[in-house]
Amino acid sequence: MPDNPLKKNAGNRTRALSMLSYFKSRNFEIDFVSEYFTGKWNETDIKAFEQAGLASNTYVIKKKPSKKNIFYYLLFYKLPNFFYQNKAWFFPLHFPELVTLRFKRAFKKILKNNDYDYIFINYASWATLVEDNHFTKKSTKVIDTHDFITAQLQKKVNIGQSFKEEIRRISLFDIALAISVEEQYIFSQFCKNKVVLAPMMLDKPQNLRDINEKSFDLIYVASDNVHNQKAAHWFFNEVYPLLPNNIQICVIGQINEHLSIKAPNVVSVNFAEDLSIYYQNAKVALCPMLTGTGTKIKVVEALSYGLPVVCNTRGIDGLINKTNNGCLVSDDPIEFGNNIILLLTDESEYKKQAENALDAFSINYEKEHCYKNLDKLFLK
Repeated sequence: MPDNPLKKNAGNRTRALSMLSYFKSRNFEIDFVSEYFTGKWNETDIKAFEQAGLASNTYVIKKKPSKKNIFYYLLFYKLPNFFYQNKAWFFPLHFPELVTLRFKRAFKKILKNNDYDYIFINYASWATLVEDNHFTKKSTKVIDTHDFITAQLQKKVNIGQSFKEEIRRISLFDIALAISVEEQYIFSQFCKNKVVLAPMMLDKPQNLRDINEKSFDLIYVASDNVHNQKAAHWFFNEVYPLLPNNIQICVIGQINEHLSIKAPNVVSVNFAEDLSIYYQNAKVALCPMLTGTGTKIKVVEALSYGLPVVCNTRGIDGLINKTNNGCLVSDDPIEFGNNIILLLTDESEYKKQAENALDAFSINYEKEHCYKNLDKLFLK
């Protein structure tokens, strides 16, 4: 996993942390491998991860050497790696290749010195770590796809070539985990391996507060990516002006760095170590997503607290139940705003959607329920 799972400021990290927690709960001996630059690691982060006890051994590898010796860097890293990653102009890959020759060699060295029952790779862009690698033959190879990458790249690459390469990479593994029902359907249609639905799994919060005790009407959690930037600008430009100015809104995450809104009813929190405090103090969650693919972790988190969610069509992507799930869906700004006001003013509607939210979470995403399904794969 290239990112640091302990930095729980994005859905992909929350996902990785949940998988590590599952393996730890089943007494697996885990070696964790990550990439220094991609994951933005530092020595303090590495030490904190080691002390968290999620893995027996931690390897944070640098995928490229230092540039201090520029001759060595160019001749023994840059040039060979240029051809290894297929980035020469005469054979474009049309798919992100994040594995460098140096990183793959370091990864092979780890495999050579250890016998693993499972090799678990996150993202198709790192899938070539197991390709043409004879040290993986005795292991069951598992890929957690996280997302449908071709859909993310559709405006940048040849879609046909990208899709073909994504399917080829996923097919390098014995088992592919899909986080959403849409991705499970797509991958299972084309991949020859076993494609399993492994939705986001979270703990069921304890001691949920009564609605009358809550400080915020709306909570909006978003990290810093192009999809969230587009969504936040849409909400604050198109929907926010339609709402009563006494509605209290809490915006959490790096998305605040891209917002210029300054109003007494908007509270900005750039980073929250514990989101549960804020979810417990909010009535309704927002997920104004216009683009992007995959399950929105913020939606599953909100459902776990029994919070109704007001979202666009993209907000329910990946959810197993598309209706009666605690989400009010609209792509129209006026209707989106009306859904917010409905939940805040109609007690019976709020109660109905809150119950739907809790039911949808308990049936599909509650941790112990999901663990039992994973046991069928990993505890044979």
